[in-house]
Amino acid sequence: MYQILIVDDEKLILKSLRMLFEKDFIVHTAETGAVGIEIAERENIDLVLLDLRLPDSDGIAVLKKIKQVSSETIVIMMTAYGTISNAVLAMKEGAFDYINKPFKAKNIEIIVRLALESKNLHERVEGYRSELQRLRGGGRIIGASKAMHTLFEIIEKAATAGDAPVLIEGESGTGKELIAQAIHYGSRRSNGMFMEVNCAAMPLTLLESELFGYEKGAFTDAKRASKGLIEQARGGTLFLDEIGDMDLGIQAKILKVIEEKKYRRLGGDGVIDADIRVIAATNHTLQDDVDNKQFRKDLFYRLNVIHISVPPLRERIEDIKPLALHFVDAFNKSMRKEVAGIETEALNLMEQYEWPGNVRELRNIIERIMIMDAPKSIGPGHLPPEIGNRKGLKGVIKEPGREFIVNIPDGEIDIKHVVASMQRELVMYALKQSGGRRTDAAKLLSISRYSLRYLIKTLNIPESSIDDIAN
Repeated sequence: MYQILIVDDEKLILKSLRMLFEKDFIVHTAETGAVGIEIAERENIDLVLLDLRLPDSDGIAVLKKIKQVSSETIVIMMTAYGTISNAVLAMKEGAFDYINKPFKAKNIEIIVRLALESKNLHERVEGYRSELQRLRGGGRIIGASKAMHTLFEIIEKAATAGDAPVLIEGESGTGKELIAQAIHYGSRRSNGMFMEVNCAAMPLTLLESELFGYEKGAFTDAKRASKGLIEQARGGTLFLDEIGDMDLGIQAKILKVIEEKKYRRLGGDGVIDADIRVIAATNHTLQDDVDNKQFRKDLFYRLNVIHISVPPLRERIEDIKPLALHFVDAFNKSMRKEVAGIETEALNLMEQYEWPGNVRELRNIIERIMIMDAPKSIGPGHLPPEIGNRKGLKGVIKEPGREFIVNIPDGEIDIKHVVASMQRELVMYALKQSGGRRTDAAKLLSISRYSLRYLIKTLNIPESSIDDIAN
Protein backbone atom coordinates (compact mmCIF):
# COMPACT_ATOMS: atom_id res chain seq x y z
CA MET A 1 0.00 0.00 0.00
CA TYR A 2 1.28 3.45 -0.93
CA GLN A 3 2.28 5.85 1.86
CA ILE A 4 1.28 9.53 1.62
CA LEU A 5 2.65 12.40 3.70
CA ILE A 6 0.61 15.63 4.07
CA VAL A 7 2.54 18.68 5.32
CA ASP A 8 0.36 21.72 6.10
CA ASP A 9 -0.10 24.04 9.09
CA GLU A 10 -3.89 24.20 8.67
CA LYS A 11 -5.41 21.47 10.83
CA LEU A 12 -8.69 21.46 8.90
CA ILE A 13 -6.86 20.68 5.66
CA LEU A 14 -4.83 17.93 7.35
CA LYS A 15 -8.00 16.36 8.72
CA SER A 16 -9.97 16.55 5.46
CA LEU A 17 -7.13 15.20 3.33
CA ARG A 18 -6.50 12.37 5.81
CA MET A 19 -10.18 11.39 5.62
CA LEU A 20 -10.04 11.55 1.80
CA PHE A 21 -7.04 9.25 1.39
CA GLU A 22 -6.84 6.96 4.41
CA LYS A 23 -9.32 4.45 2.99
CA ASP A 24 -6.85 3.56 0.21
CA PHE A 25 -3.42 4.64 1.50
CA ILE A 26 -1.30 4.84 4.62
CA VAL A 27 -1.46 8.54 5.55
CA HIS A 28 1.06 10.54 7.65
CA THR A 29 0.54 14.21 8.59
CA ALA A 30 2.82 17.02 9.77
CA GLU A 31 2.16 20.65 10.68
CA THR A 32 5.75 21.81 10.17
CA GLY A 33 8.48 21.30 7.64
CA ALA A 34 10.85 19.82 10.23
CA VAL A 35 8.35 17.14 11.27
CA GLY A 36 7.59 16.41 7.60
CA ILE A 37 11.29 15.89 6.83
CA GLU A 38 11.66 13.64 9.88
CA ILE A 39 8.75 11.45 8.70
CA ALA A 40 10.18 11.33 5.16
CA GLU A 41 13.53 10.14 6.54
CA ARG A 42 11.89 7.52 8.75
CA GLU A 43 9.16 6.13 6.49
CA ASN A 44 9.13 4.90 2.91
CA ILE A 45 7.01 7.76 1.58
CA ASP A 46 5.67 7.50 -1.98
CA LEU A 47 3.95 10.88 -2.30
CA VAL A 48 3.99 14.19 -0.39
CA LEU A 49 1.32 16.89 -0.44
CA LEU A 50 3.37 19.91 0.65
CA ASP A 51 2.21 23.42 1.54
CA LEU A 52 4.36 26.22 0.11
CA ARG A 53 4.23 28.33 3.30
CA LEU A 54 4.98 26.66 6.62
CA PRO A 55 5.47 28.20 10.07
CA ASP A 56 9.10 27.04 10.40
CA SER A 57 10.37 26.93 6.83
CA ASP A 58 9.81 27.58 3.16
CA GLY A 59 8.04 24.80 1.22
CA ILE A 60 10.67 24.85 -1.57
CA ALA A 61 13.41 24.17 1.00
CA VAL A 62 11.41 21.23 2.36
CA LEU A 63 10.88 19.98 -1.21
CA LYS A 64 14.66 20.01 -1.80
CA LYS A 65 15.32 18.11 1.42
CA ILE A 66 12.68 15.46 0.67
CA LYS A 67 14.16 14.95 -2.79
CA GLN A 68 17.59 14.50 -1.18
CA VAL A 69 16.12 11.80 1.07
CA SER A 70 14.52 10.01 -1.90
CA SER A 71 14.57 11.25 -5.48
CA GLU A 72 11.75 8.80 -6.29
CA THR A 73 9.28 10.42 -3.87
CA ILE A 74 6.57 12.39 -5.69
CA VAL A 75 5.91 15.90 -4.32
CA ILE A 76 2.80 17.93 -5.12
CA MET A 77 2.90 21.55 -3.94
CA MET A 78 -0.16 23.28 -2.39
CA THR A 79 -0.60 27.01 -1.72
CA ALA A 80 -3.11 29.80 -1.35
CA TYR A 81 -0.54 32.19 -2.80
CA GLY A 82 -0.13 30.70 -6.25
CA THR A 83 2.09 32.49 -8.71
CA ILE A 84 3.65 31.38 -11.99
CA SER A 85 7.16 32.03 -10.65
CA ASN A 86 6.54 29.78 -7.63
CA ALA A 87 5.16 27.06 -9.88
CA VAL A 88 8.18 27.21 -12.21
CA LEU A 89 10.59 27.11 -9.24
CA ALA A 90 8.79 24.15 -7.68
CA MET A 91 8.84 22.20 -10.95
CA LYS A 92 12.55 22.93 -11.43
CA GLU A 93 13.24 21.48 -7.99
CA GLY A 94 11.44 18.27 -8.89
CA ALA A 95 7.77 18.84 -7.94
CA PHE A 96 5.34 16.63 -9.88
CA ASP A 97 2.54 19.21 -9.93
CA TYR A 98 1.24 22.41 -8.33
CA ILE A 99 -2.29 23.05 -7.04
CA ASN A 100 -3.86 26.25 -5.71
CA LYS A 101 -5.99 26.47 -2.60
CA PRO A 102 -8.89 26.23 -2.21
CA PHE A 103 -9.25 23.04 -4.22
CA LYS A 104 -12.00 20.50 -4.64
CA ALA A 105 -11.46 17.08 -3.09
CA LYS A 106 -12.19 15.43 -6.45
CA ASN A 107 -9.48 17.47 -8.21
CA ILE A 108 -6.70 16.72 -5.75
CA GLU A 109 -7.69 13.04 -5.63
CA ILE A 110 -7.35 12.85 -9.43
CA ILE A 111 -3.91 14.50 -9.30
CA VAL A 112 -2.69 12.14 -6.55
CA ARG A 113 -3.90 9.02 -8.34
CA LEU A 114 -2.38 10.12 -11.65
CA ALA A 115 0.92 10.81 -9.88
CA LEU A 116 0.96 7.36 -8.26
CA GLU A 117 0.02 5.67 -11.54
CA SER A 118 2.94 7.51 -13.15
CA LYS A 119 5.26 6.30 -10.38
CA ASN A 120 4.00 2.73 -10.75
CA LEU A 121 4.49 2.80 -14.52
CA HIS A 122 8.02 4.19 -14.14
CA GLU A 123 8.93 1.47 -11.63
CA ARG A 124 7.54 -1.23 -13.92
CA VAL A 125 9.48 0.08 -16.91
CA GLU A 126 12.69 0.20 -14.87
CA GLY A 127 11.99 -3.29 -13.58
CA TYR A 128 11.42 -4.63 -17.09
CA ARG A 129 14.59 -2.91 -18.31
CA SER A 130 16.64 -4.41 -15.48
CA GLU A 131 15.15 -7.85 -16.06
CA LEU A 132 15.77 -7.58 -19.79
CA GLN A 133 19.38 -6.66 -19.18
CA ARG A 134 19.74 -9.54 -16.72
CA LEU A 135 18.14 -12.08 -19.05
CA ARG A 136 19.73 -10.90 -22.27
CA GLY A 137 22.97 -9.45 -21.00
CA GLY A 138 26.08 -10.78 -19.31
CA GLY A 139 24.14 -12.14 -16.33
CA ARG A 140 23.42 -15.36 -18.26
CA ILE A 141 27.01 -15.99 -19.37
CA ILE A 142 28.25 -18.56 -16.91
CA GLY A 143 31.88 -19.59 -16.60
CA ALA A 144 34.61 -20.20 -14.01
CA SER A 145 37.47 -21.17 -16.32
CA LYS A 146 40.46 -18.99 -17.12
CA ALA A 147 39.29 -18.82 -20.73
CA MET A 148 35.93 -17.40 -19.66
CA HIS A 149 37.51 -14.83 -17.33
CA THR A 150 39.58 -13.66 -20.30
CA LEU A 151 36.40 -13.57 -22.39
CA PHE A 152 34.59 -11.46 -19.76
CA GLU A 153 37.42 -8.92 -19.88
CA ILE A 154 37.19 -8.71 -23.69
CA ILE A 155 33.39 -8.29 -23.50
CA GLU A 156 33.79 -5.41 -21.04
CA LYS A 157 36.34 -3.67 -23.29
CA ALA A 158 34.17 -4.23 -26.37
CA ALA A 159 31.11 -2.80 -24.60
CA THR A 160 32.90 0.47 -23.90
CA ALA A 161 34.57 0.76 -27.31
CA GLY A 162 32.05 3.18 -28.79
CA ASP A 163 30.63 2.01 -32.11
CA ALA A 164 33.58 -0.17 -33.15
CA PRO A 165 32.35 -3.27 -35.04
CA VAL A 166 32.76 -6.63 -33.31
CA LEU A 167 33.33 -10.05 -34.90
CA ILE A 168 32.54 -13.11 -32.77
CA GLU A 169 33.78 -16.51 -33.97
CA GLY A 170 32.96 -19.83 -32.37
CA GLU A 171 31.32 -23.21 -32.87
CA SER A 172 27.54 -23.58 -32.87
CA GLY A 173 26.08 -23.55 -29.38
CA THR A 174 28.94 -21.68 -27.67
CA GLY A 175 26.81 -18.64 -26.82
CA LYS A 176 27.80 -16.09 -29.46
CA GLU A 177 24.39 -14.39 -29.31
CA LEU A 178 24.63 -14.03 -25.52
CA ILE A 179 28.03 -12.38 -25.91
CA ALA A 180 26.61 -9.96 -28.48
CA GLN A 181 23.76 -9.11 -26.11
CA ALA A 182 26.17 -8.62 -23.22
CA ILE A 183 28.18 -6.16 -25.31
CA HIS A 184 25.03 -4.27 -26.30
CA TYR A 185 23.56 -4.04 -22.80
CA GLY A 186 26.91 -2.97 -21.38
CA SER A 187 27.32 -0.20 -23.94
CA ARG A 188 26.05 3.37 -24.25
CA ARG A 189 23.45 2.00 -26.69
CA SER A 190 21.83 -0.19 -24.03
CA ASN A 191 18.59 1.81 -24.09
CA GLY A 192 18.28 1.21 -27.84
CA MET A 193 17.04 -1.91 -29.57
CA PHE A 194 19.05 -5.09 -30.05
CA MET A 195 17.94 -6.32 -33.47
CA GLU A 196 19.06 -9.76 -34.62
CA VAL A 197 18.97 -11.42 -38.02
CA ASN A 198 20.19 -14.91 -38.91
CA CYS A 199 21.89 -14.53 -42.29
CA ALA A 200 21.85 -18.30 -42.91
CA ALA A 201 18.14 -18.75 -42.30
CA MET A 202 16.79 -16.36 -44.97
CA PRO A 203 16.77 -16.43 -48.78
CA LEU A 204 18.77 -13.65 -50.45
CA THR A 205 15.84 -11.43 -51.46
CA LEU A 206 14.10 -11.74 -48.10
CA LEU A 207 17.31 -10.99 -46.16
CA GLU A 208 17.90 -7.81 -48.17
CA SER A 209 14.37 -6.48 -47.60
CA GLU A 210 14.52 -7.45 -43.91
CA LEU A 211 17.74 -5.51 -43.42
CA PHE A 212 17.12 -2.41 -45.54
CA GLY A 213 13.33 -2.20 -45.64
CA TYR A 214 11.44 -1.22 -48.78
CA GLU A 215 9.18 1.41 -50.29
CA LYS A 216 5.66 0.80 -51.55
CA GLY A 217 5.83 -0.82 -54.99
CA ALA A 218 9.48 -1.89 -54.66
CA PHE A 219 8.40 -5.40 -55.64
CA THR A 220 5.17 -7.27 -56.37
CA ASP A 221 3.97 -7.79 -52.79
CA ALA A 222 5.21 -4.43 -51.46
CA LYS A 223 1.77 -2.91 -50.91
CA ARG A 224 3.10 -0.44 -48.32
CA ALA A 225 6.45 0.89 -47.15
CA SER A 226 8.24 -1.07 -44.43
CA LYS A 227 11.14 -0.26 -42.12
CA GLY A 228 14.08 -2.65 -42.18
CA LEU A 229 16.03 -3.94 -39.19
CA ILE A 230 18.73 -1.29 -39.67
CA GLU A 231 16.11 1.42 -39.28
CA GLN A 232 14.42 -0.33 -36.38
CA ALA A 233 17.78 -0.64 -34.60
CA ARG A 234 18.35 3.13 -34.75
CA GLY A 235 20.25 4.12 -31.61
CA GLY A 236 20.94 0.47 -30.81
CA THR A 237 22.77 -2.59 -32.14
CA LEU A 238 22.33 -4.73 -35.25
CA PHE A 239 23.48 -8.33 -34.69
CA LEU A 240 24.29 -10.23 -37.88
CA ASP A 241 24.35 -13.88 -36.86
CA GLU A 242 26.05 -16.40 -39.18
CA ILE A 243 27.40 -13.60 -41.38
CA GLY A 244 29.68 -16.14 -43.05
CA ASP A 245 26.62 -17.37 -44.97
CA MET A 246 25.67 -13.89 -46.22
CA ASP A 247 25.52 -13.35 -49.99
CA LEU A 248 28.49 -11.41 -51.43
CA GLY A 249 26.17 -8.76 -52.90
CA ILE A 250 24.59 -7.95 -49.53
CA GLN A 251 28.04 -8.01 -47.95
CA ALA A 252 28.95 -5.02 -50.15
CA LYS A 253 25.87 -3.12 -48.95
CA ILE A 254 26.61 -3.92 -45.29
CA LEU A 255 30.15 -2.65 -45.77
CA LYS A 256 28.75 0.63 -47.09
CA VAL A 257 26.41 0.94 -44.10
CA ILE A 258 29.32 0.45 -41.67
CA GLU A 259 31.63 2.87 -43.47
CA GLU A 260 29.21 5.62 -44.52
CA LYS A 261 26.47 5.20 -41.88
CA LYS A 262 23.91 5.68 -44.64
CA TYR A 263 21.71 3.48 -46.86
CA ARG A 264 18.54 3.41 -48.94
CA ARG A 265 15.42 1.30 -48.67
CA LEU A 266 14.71 -1.07 -51.57
CA GLY A 267 12.97 0.93 -54.28
CA GLY A 268 13.70 4.22 -52.50
CA ASP A 269 15.76 7.27 -53.41
CA GLY A 270 15.94 8.90 -49.98
CA VAL A 271 19.13 8.43 -47.97
CA ILE A 272 18.59 7.23 -44.37
CA ASP A 273 21.11 7.61 -41.55
CA ALA A 274 22.24 4.30 -40.05
CA ASP A 275 22.71 5.12 -36.37
CA ILE A 276 23.69 1.59 -35.35
CA ARG A 277 26.55 -0.50 -34.04
CA VAL A 278 27.21 -3.72 -35.95
CA ILE A 279 28.13 -6.96 -34.19
CA ALA A 280 28.60 -10.04 -36.37
CA ALA A 281 28.99 -13.71 -35.48
CA THR A 282 29.91 -16.83 -37.39
CA ASN A 283 30.71 -20.50 -36.86
CA HIS A 284 33.08 -20.28 -39.83
CA THR A 285 36.70 -19.20 -39.79
CA LEU A 286 36.16 -16.05 -41.83
CA GLN A 287 39.83 -15.74 -42.75
CA ASP A 288 39.53 -19.10 -44.52
CA ASP A 289 36.38 -17.89 -46.28
CA VAL A 290 38.26 -14.77 -47.40
CA ASP A 291 41.11 -16.92 -48.72
CA ASN A 292 38.58 -19.06 -50.61
CA LYS A 293 36.89 -15.89 -51.99
CA GLN A 294 33.62 -16.78 -50.22
CA PHE A 295 33.72 -13.64 -48.06
CA ARG A 296 34.72 -10.09 -48.92
CA LYS A 297 38.17 -9.19 -47.68
CA ASP A 298 37.27 -5.51 -47.11
CA LEU A 299 34.19 -6.40 -45.02
CA PHE A 300 36.20 -8.93 -43.00
CA TYR A 301 38.80 -6.30 -42.09
CA ARG A 302 36.07 -3.75 -41.31
CA LEU A 303 34.24 -6.17 -38.98
CA ASN A 304 37.39 -7.51 -37.38
CA VAL A 305 38.15 -4.33 -35.39
CA ILE A 306 37.34 -6.22 -32.18
CA HIS A 307 37.73 -9.98 -32.55
CA ILE A 308 36.27 -12.42 -30.03
CA SER A 309 37.00 -16.13 -30.27
CA VAL A 310 34.67 -18.22 -28.11
CA PRO A 311 36.28 -21.48 -26.90
CA PRO A 312 34.20 -24.67 -27.24
CA LEU A 313 32.92 -26.32 -24.07
CA ARG A 314 35.32 -29.27 -24.40
CA GLU A 315 38.22 -26.83 -23.92
CA ARG A 316 36.85 -25.43 -20.66
CA ILE A 317 35.84 -28.42 -18.57
CA GLU A 318 35.72 -26.28 -15.41
CA ASP A 319 32.61 -24.56 -16.79
CA ILE A 320 30.53 -27.73 -17.21
CA LYS A 321 29.53 -28.00 -13.53
CA PRO A 322 28.48 -24.35 -12.99
CA LEU A 323 26.64 -24.32 -16.31
CA ALA A 324 24.78 -27.57 -15.59
CA LEU A 325 23.78 -26.41 -12.09
CA HIS A 326 22.68 -23.06 -13.51
CA PHE A 327 20.36 -24.82 -15.99
CA VAL A 328 18.96 -27.06 -13.23
CA ASP A 329 18.17 -23.97 -11.16
CA ALA A 330 16.65 -22.13 -14.13
CA PHE A 331 14.41 -25.06 -15.12
CA ASN A 332 13.40 -25.63 -11.49
CA LYS A 333 11.98 -22.12 -11.54
CA SER A 334 10.37 -22.24 -14.98
CA MET A 335 8.94 -25.77 -14.57
CA ARG A 336 8.16 -25.41 -10.86
CA LYS A 337 10.21 -28.49 -9.99
CA GLU A 338 12.58 -29.29 -7.13
CA VAL A 339 15.52 -31.19 -8.60
CA ALA A 340 18.17 -30.99 -5.87
CA GLY A 341 21.19 -30.95 -8.17
CA ILE A 342 23.54 -33.30 -10.00
CA GLU A 343 25.29 -36.26 -8.43
CA THR A 344 29.11 -36.29 -8.45
CA GLU A 345 29.34 -39.41 -10.66
CA ALA A 346 27.03 -37.82 -13.24
CA LEU A 347 29.10 -34.63 -13.22
CA ASN A 348 32.27 -36.67 -13.73
CA LEU A 349 30.73 -38.37 -16.76
CA MET A 350 29.60 -35.01 -18.14
CA GLU A 351 33.12 -33.64 -17.78
CA GLN A 352 34.49 -36.55 -19.83
CA TYR A 353 32.09 -35.94 -22.72
CA GLU A 354 33.18 -33.96 -25.81
CA TRP A 355 29.99 -31.81 -26.10
CA PRO A 356 29.89 -31.39 -29.91
CA GLY A 357 26.81 -29.16 -29.47
CA ASN A 358 28.55 -27.12 -26.75
CA VAL A 359 26.51 -25.18 -24.18
CA ARG A 360 23.29 -25.50 -26.19
CA GLU A 361 23.58 -29.30 -26.10
CA LEU A 362 24.20 -29.25 -22.34
CA ARG A 363 21.15 -27.05 -21.81
CA ASN A 364 18.96 -29.29 -24.00
CA ILE A 365 20.03 -32.44 -22.14
CA ILE A 366 19.32 -30.94 -18.69
CA GLU A 367 15.94 -29.71 -19.94
CA ARG A 368 15.03 -33.10 -21.40
CA ILE A 369 15.99 -34.94 -18.19
CA MET A 370 13.90 -32.58 -16.07
CA ILE A 371 10.89 -32.88 -18.37
CA MET A 372 10.98 -36.65 -18.89
CA ASP A 373 12.38 -37.92 -15.58
CA ALA A 374 11.96 -35.10 -13.02
CA PRO A 375 14.37 -36.89 -10.63
CA LYS A 376 15.13 -35.84 -7.05
CA SER A 377 18.68 -35.35 -8.30
CA ILE A 378 20.30 -36.07 -11.67
CA GLY A 379 22.38 -39.27 -11.58
CA PRO A 380 24.37 -41.26 -14.16
CA GLY A 381 21.29 -43.27 -15.13
CA HIS A 382 19.49 -40.13 -16.29
CA LEU A 383 22.19 -39.19 -18.78
CA PRO A 384 21.80 -40.14 -22.46
CA PRO A 385 23.83 -43.15 -23.72
CA GLU A 386 26.53 -41.05 -25.38
CA ILE A 387 27.38 -39.55 -21.97
CA GLY A 388 26.31 -42.21 -19.47
CA ASN A 389 28.37 -45.16 -20.74
CA ARG A 390 31.88 -43.84 -20.41
CA LYS A 391 33.49 -46.58 -18.29
CA GLY A 392 35.54 -49.44 -19.67
CA LEU A 393 37.56 -49.90 -22.84
CA LYS A 394 37.50 -47.68 -25.89
CA GLY A 395 36.98 -49.42 -29.20
CA VAL A 396 38.42 -47.70 -32.28
CA ILE A 397 37.02 -47.96 -35.80
CA LYS A 398 39.70 -47.00 -38.30
CA GLU A 399 39.23 -45.85 -41.87
CA PRO A 400 41.79 -44.08 -44.07
CA GLY A 401 42.21 -40.66 -42.52
CA ARG A 402 39.41 -41.18 -39.93
CA GLU A 403 39.02 -42.73 -36.49
CA PHE A 404 35.87 -43.27 -34.42
CA ILE A 405 36.13 -43.97 -30.70
CA VAL A 406 33.36 -46.16 -29.29
CA ASN A 407 32.86 -46.82 -25.57
CA ILE A 408 32.78 -50.47 -24.47
CA PRO A 409 31.52 -50.91 -20.87
CA ASP A 410 33.23 -53.06 -18.20
CA GLY A 411 32.04 -56.60 -17.52
CA GLU A 412 29.76 -58.38 -19.94
CA ILE A 413 29.67 -56.81 -23.38
CA ASP A 414 26.23 -56.09 -24.80
CA ILE A 415 26.97 -56.39 -28.50
CA LYS A 416 23.73 -54.64 -29.45
CA HIS A 417 24.69 -51.67 -27.32
CA VAL A 418 28.24 -51.53 -28.75
CA VAL A 419 26.96 -51.76 -32.33
CA ALA A 420 24.39 -49.05 -31.59
CA SER A 421 27.16 -46.90 -30.14
CA MET A 422 29.21 -47.37 -33.32
CA GLN A 423 26.21 -46.58 -35.50
CA ARG A 424 25.51 -43.46 -33.48
CA GLU A 425 29.10 -42.22 -33.86
CA LEU A 426 28.97 -42.80 -37.63
CA VAL A 427 25.57 -41.14 -38.08
CA MET A 428 26.60 -38.09 -36.02
CA TYR A 429 29.87 -37.86 -37.97
CA ALA A 430 28.03 -37.98 -41.31
CA LEU A 431 25.51 -35.36 -40.19
CA LYS A 432 28.29 -33.09 -38.97
CA GLN A 433 30.23 -33.48 -42.23
CA SER A 434 27.09 -32.62 -44.23
CA GLY A 435 26.11 -29.66 -42.04
CA GLY A 436 22.96 -31.44 -40.87
CA ARG A 437 21.70 -32.13 -44.42
CA ARG A 438 20.24 -35.63 -44.20
CA THR A 439 20.33 -36.41 -47.92
CA ASP A 440 24.07 -35.69 -48.06
CA ALA A 441 24.65 -37.60 -44.80
CA ALA A 442 22.84 -40.65 -46.21
CA LYS A 443 25.03 -40.56 -49.34
CA LEU A 444 28.14 -40.35 -47.16
CA LEU A 445 26.99 -43.47 -45.27
CA SER A 446 25.97 -45.23 -48.52
CA ILE A 447 22.41 -45.74 -47.29
CA SER A 448 19.03 -44.37 -48.30
CA ARG A 449 17.51 -41.29 -46.70
CA TYR A 450 14.74 -43.53 -45.33
CA SER A 451 17.36 -45.79 -43.67
CA LEU A 452 19.04 -42.75 -42.13
CA ARG A 453 15.72 -41.53 -40.79
CA TYR A 454 15.11 -44.98 -39.27
CA LEU A 455 18.57 -45.00 -37.62
CA ILE A 456 18.05 -41.54 -36.16
CA LYS A 457 14.79 -42.72 -34.62
CA THR A 458 16.00 -46.10 -33.31
CA LEU A 459 19.26 -44.66 -31.94
CA ASN A 460 17.29 -41.95 -30.08
CA ILE A 461 19.29 -39.13 -31.64
CA PRO A 462 17.48 -35.93 -30.53
CA GLU A 463 16.29 -33.55 -33.24
CA SER A 464 17.84 -30.76 -31.16
CA SER A 465 21.31 -32.32 -31.67
CA ILE A 466 20.78 -32.34 -35.42
CA ASP A 467 19.50 -28.76 -35.34
CA ASP A 468 22.64 -27.75 -33.41
CA ILE A 469 24.80 -29.27 -36.16
CA ALA A 470 22.76 -27.52 -38.87
CA ASN A 471 23.13 -24.18 -37.10
